[in-house]
Amino acid sequence: MQVEVPCPKCGKTRMNFPRPQPLDSDIITCYHCDFELGTYGTIKRKMALFMERLIQAKAKPVKKH
Repeated sequence: MQVEVPCPKCGKTRMNFPRPQPLDSDIITCYHCDFELGTYGTIKRKMALFMERLIQAKAKPVKKH
């Protein structure tokens, strides 16, 4: 799964990972401003919830008047 979360401080999506295969407990920081985005596990969970909401929104038919 590719993980992309915009930094709340600068808005960029590039991240620093402490190792090639990060663990869920690794702290992820913004590449540009070094803001701590959280642990890899929390970022993955946020992305999974976002993807679920997108899928549900696509499944809902849009009513046109």
